[in-house]
Amino acid sequence: MPARRDTRPDRVRSLQEGWAVLALLLVPLAALTLCGVVVAVLVKAVSLALPGGRPRGRRELTAWSARVLALAAVSVYVIGAGLVQLDDHESRSGADSSPAPACRDVDQATVAGLRDSRASYLPLGFTCLREDGSTYAGEPVLRWFNGIGLGGVAGAVLLGAAAAGASRGRPVGDGAHDEPAQEERPGAAGAR
Repeated sequence: MPARRDTRPDRVRSLQEGWAVLALLLVPLAALTLCGVVVAVLVKAVSLALPGGRPRGRRELTAWSARVLALAAVSVYVIGAGLVQLDDHESRSGADSSPAPACRDVDQATVAGLRDSRASYLPLGFTCLREDGSTYAGEPVLRWFNGIGLGGVAGAVLLGAAAAGASRGRPVGDGAHDEPAQEERPGAAGAR
């Protein structure tokens, strides 16, 4: 009976290649989304600054801000995850590529005795392993992605809760969120 070949490394490699293709598609989309968020915020700021540009109510502005902040946080996370994937893929490809560049791109004293690296997607980053068993965190830029992403999610949750609380606290039809009523002029069509 022929020996059964272990296909686990092939499955892992296939999964890693699948994630690389997905990241290849998602990272540019996330970057475009982040640019769109910046444009939307600028347009909203200009529209609010112009005469007559007041929002219909605080709840709408708070809910809009929560959605935009959540979209920005997700975009930043996807871009950071793409950077982790890129470094992780590079560490497995080619000669003199391991450990990941995120671990090697620091001062020589820190890199001394570097043996391996492990990618992490939550939080984004790399754990760099030395020969003596000690570790250090690689790629300080990824910490910024973690902070911005976490801050954005926290802000979106708080703003969303504030918007939800504002909508529950007011009775329907109090006029705070309604369209401004059109005044009827004498002699105008529909006037009585």
